[in-house]
Amino acid sequence: MDQQQTKTRGVADLVFLIDVSGSMAPIIDALKRNIELFIDSLSAGEGNNVSPVRDWRAKAVGYRDFDEDPQPFVDNPFVRDVAALKAQLTGLVAEGGGDEPESLLDALFKIANMGQMERGAQSDDPSMWRYRSDAARVVIVFTDASFKETMSIPEARGGGVADVTNAMVNNRIILSLFAPDMPGYDQLSQIDKSEWEAISYPGLNPQEALAKFTQDQANFRNTLRQLAASVSKSAETVAL
Repeated sequence: MDQQQTKTRGVADLVFLIDVSGSMAPIIDALKRNIELFIDSLSAGEGNNVSPVRDWRAKAVGYRDFDEDPQPFVDNPFVRDVAALKAQLTGLVAEGGGDEPESLLDALFKIANMGQMERGAQSDDPSMWRYRSDAARVVIVFTDASFKETMSIPEARGGGVADVTNAMVNNRIILSLFAPDMPGYDQLSQIDKSEWEAISYPGLNPQEALAKFTQDQANFRNTLRQLAASVSKSAETVAL
């Protein structure tokens, strides 16, 4: 192994990036009810050959339509306590958003470029990623909508999927998508090490499908356990 490479050894920074337009209340409620299960699974390293994530930080971030909504991006600091994370989820209110599509690309670009702490920093900055070789970085997206193909935020105006892909790769971010079976998400899922669970049920529109996905408590809890195992695997991998 290259001496420049370092194992993160069960250290991870997590961002729950949630579409908080009007139809998303069911997923926010389901996450609030089950976030302890996710963190417990993450910390215990449940599953075959899954190591525990002993040092985690997480935050919940909401996004809507950056062109239409007065509050299109709801940010929070990284926290290390499950009660604080649950409080952040409680603070996310599903409203607005207007008609589809929403501004997922803008939100991903902002998160990817939030900056990082110095390598081996002794003090914690909850507004930034830890240094890329000090912690795995994972962004977990929940949405029931399509996304705008062009960004409108000033720092990336006119950019698209390719720009977001570059930002995610350059900042060593792993993407996990829970999103409709719609064009565009297949492109995002091709970002290195990313995963996409297409939420789709016969005869249901994307909003109805996500509601059904969250209403099946046993299935949703199992999904969160699998997600925790995936994050744990990411936290074992080599970060440059």
